[in-house]
Amino acid sequence: MSDTALKHIEHLSVVIGPRGSATPKEKEGHAYVQKTLSDLGCETRTETFLAPTSTYTPFILGLGVVLLAEALFWFVGATPNASAGALAAASLAIIATVSLVFEIWPADNPLRWFIPFAPSQNVIGVAPVGGFITHGEPKQKIAVIAHVDSHRTPFIWQSRRTFAIYRVLTTLGFLSLAALCVIFVIGIFGFLEPGSTLRTVSLIPTGFAALAWLMVLQAHFTPFTPGANDNASGVGIMLALAERVKQEPLKTSEVWWVAAGCEELSNPYGAADFVRRHRAEFENGRVVVVDNLAGKGADPTYLTGEGILIPLKYPPEMLALAEQIVKEHPELGGRAYAQQGAFTDAAPALKAGLKTIGFLGFTGEGWIPDWHNKSDVFANVDADAVDRAERFVWEVLKQLDERN
Repeated sequence: MSDTALKHIEHLSVVIGPRGSATPKEKEGHAYVQKTLSDLGCETRTETFLAPTSTYTPFILGLGVVLLAEALFWFVGATPNASAGALAAASLAIIATVSLVFEIWPADNPLRWFIPFAPSQNVIGVAPVGGFITHGEPKQKIAVIAHVDSHRTPFIWQSRRTFAIYRVLTTLGFLSLAALCVIFVIGIFGFLEPGSTLRTVSLIPTGFAALAWLMVLQAHFTPFTPGANDNASGVGIMLALAERVKQEPLKTSEVWWVAAGCEELSNPYGAADFVRRHRAEFENGRVVVVDNLAGKGADPTYLTGEGILIPLKYPPEMLALAEQIVKEHPELGGRAYAQQGAFTDAAPALKAGLKTIGFLGFTGEGWIPDWHNKSDVFANVDADAVDRAERFVWEVLKQLDERN
């Protein structure tokens, strides 16, 4: 089954290449998907939205504002205007810290007023109920979502060890921001004098905030990955399944093939835009997200939860379906996993309460091969992993259709 998917993966990652969020190359990838779906007979359309040009710019700005606040606290704290300096520092730090929390949740916040945005798009192709033979009324709608864009290649994603360092630094960074807010507020009430202990203590959390700032600054200036696994694999599998549905139509379900833009940001903007526009249409439908499924030695892994600050749980009904397929098809190697410290295009659908299932390709050691690395190239794609993932998702679509 994987030959068709591999053809699409190769085109996206080799012919088109790195596809940064909201870049011309991402748009080129979307154009390729739209042509492919149109050639399969789907009714296609493009829905545009605005998104940041980098996932790291809000954090560079927010952490930079906090470091500026510390400079005010330190230097003005040694003058007769110490309380005024502490008030200015506290105001800046609280606004920046709250904004960063909203950015990770994600939600709109003041940091987004000062960072560059650019247009991106989702491409949607609809396969009607009964495939391309009959056009009856669907009993349900199924959205299969895969993002087109690829990430940068920062140091923090080079291995499981550096990813663990990133998670520790992120946690310490946010704790440090909270500590600085408290220290600055205390300083407002006259606790600052030249050489005061409070000023010296503030340097400790500032050090962690500075490390976090350097971390995101380095990440922002790295090149984009070719994205063969992340996520040409998901798009390739989606397009291969679209061809399969044309050959073997589902009986009761209308399938929406959604090539999303701008997943590789602090908020999956494309998926969020899709949910915002079409939530009502999928209140009684299903959402299937496919991402990162071609790594060497990876298995089709269905997620039980995901998120950064607050974990999002998947619906029991969808997890039970995946568990049943694992039991019925042990040869596919499917299993469950709870992802921490990251999210997928499933996050907006989960927040909206839609019945959603998400797939990633984790190895037995709990890692996604070549994740946000320069090594995420077509030569490292595992055809067997693609084949098993495609077959697993196909079983999901068939059983969703049969159960309806």
